[in-house]
Amino acid sequence: MIYCDYAATAPMSDIALEVYQEIAKNFYGNASSLHDAGGKAKNILEQSRAIIAKIFLAKPRQIVFTSGGTESNLLAIDTLMRASDIKGKKHIISSEAEHSSIYYYLKTLAKNEEIEVTFLPIHPNGQINSKELIDAIQPNTCLVSIQHVNSETGSIQPIKTISNYLKHTKIYFHSDAVQSFGKIDISSILSYVDCITVSSHKVSGPKGVGAIYFDSKVILSPHPVMTNHEHGLRPGTVDVPAIAAFSAAAVQACNQVIENSKHLSYIREVFIKKLKEHDIPLQPLTSSDQCPSIVGCIANNIQGDYAMLSYNRYGIHISTGSACSLGYAEIPRSIFPFISNKEEGKRYIRFSFSHLTTEQDILTIIEVSIKIFNPIKEERIHNEKKINWQGTS
Repeated sequence: MIYCDYAATAPMSDIALEVYQEIAKNFYGNASSLHDAGGKAKNILEQSRAIIAKIFLAKPRQIVFTSGGTESNLLAIDTLMRASDIKGKKHIISSEAEHSSIYYYLKTLAKNEEIEVTFLPIHPNGQINSKELIDAIQPNTCLVSIQHVNSETGSIQPIKTISNYLKHTKIYFHSDAVQSFGKIDISSILSYVDCITVSSHKVSGPKGVGAIYFDSKVILSPHPVMTNHEHGLRPGTVDVPAIAAFSAAAVQACNQVIENSKHLSYIREVFIKKLKEHDIPLQPLTSSDQCPSIVGCIANNIQGDYAMLSYNRYGIHISTGSACSLGYAEIPRSIFPFISNKEEGKRYIRFSFSHLTTEQDILTIIEVSIKIFNPIKEERIHNEKKINWQGTS
């Protein structure tokens, strides 16, 4: 098996599994309980919080644990709106390529007339336009939420540039870094955002855990619905073993991020080079700034789901889009700037790699790609010759 769907999820690392088992077995108390077992679990929780905080060059109180990337995004937006001192109906700026957890949440809030939302378009370079962002700002704008890396195209948004336009305003800046955390170095954007959201299972931690980093200037006021966990921001018993395993996986991923990023860049380069060398009809989507772990492609004359199933028969696991959106069977919004029509969108597939992906894996994928696409190419050439022959008879 060759796994190429790391943008959807990653297998748990050995260290994460070891930590999870150790904590689940020996520190099983409820971290909110006042007895010794609860106190020991609480200590593990706070140690884990301090570990994640160190990654973000922050203090432990700036880290909030959640159930994953989706809750992190929703809770971040909700908390930042409450922290804003803008009165009356608030306005949020986001993009059309955001993860479904943000895009549809904002759509719902706007539909219910709770807020106003401006969704900025993505341009053929894979990024938003800074001038359009400036033009969208209103007196009641309280928040800009722009993802760091897109999960379908790998496009990296200009976080620093966006921040420069917001630094003299009272507008909070949130970035969904679920796809970039542990894949590329995010330290360069820490000073430019007020809030970052991440997810455990993308960095080889357990599923069902995420985290939010809030800048120290953000007031973390408790949720109006009386909740008693994580600064009063969310309900539910905290999963201490999973959080401890997440912190271990995150440290491992972030400590190796520079080395892994170089490896991913090399793997991506080899993959795209081999596609061209063998004339495989897969057109990679490229952006002005690109995360190397993701290679979205448009196939020629073959539906994306058919291509995915064809690779699957050879034991190669790829995707046709974000795992959180597949149930809707829709073309990813983020790829529209790269295609001419919806038919091309239906031919989209995604390869996503990790530090575990080897050069030999890439060569095997190329061999399988030739087997999949050569019969299609031969059939197309045959049909073209047949049409030409009929036209000259």
